[in-house]
Amino acid sequence: MSFVQLPEMPEEESIYREGQEFGTAETEYQKQLNNIIEAVRSGRMEQTEADAAIKTLQESEFAPASFDIGEFEDLLGRLESSKMRQQRQRSVEGRRDIMSQGLAGMMSNF
Repeated sequence: MSFVQLPEMPEEESIYREGQEFGTAETEYQKQLNNIIEAVRSGRMEQTEADAAIKTLQESEFAPASFDIGEFEDLLGRLESSKMRQQRQRSVEGRRDIMSQGLAGMMSNF
């Protein structure tokens, strides 16, 4: 019987870094948010200032950089025209179905 040698377990400091699990890196957003929270806790920043800073940080992280109303209206127009074409196509197909059902009814009478 042969035994397979298991690899050595890494040391404790290589698994955990600064209180975080290995492999989870703190993003720039998280770092800035933690700095704001720490500033409030230590008394270097008032709560109202922190609220404004957090709001600004969230807007810069999650809000779109810009919004082009012209592009939006163009896309909306294309969507509306596509929906109208689809509706016309459904109406044409519906008329064909009605005509074919009428023809089938007349044929069954003979």
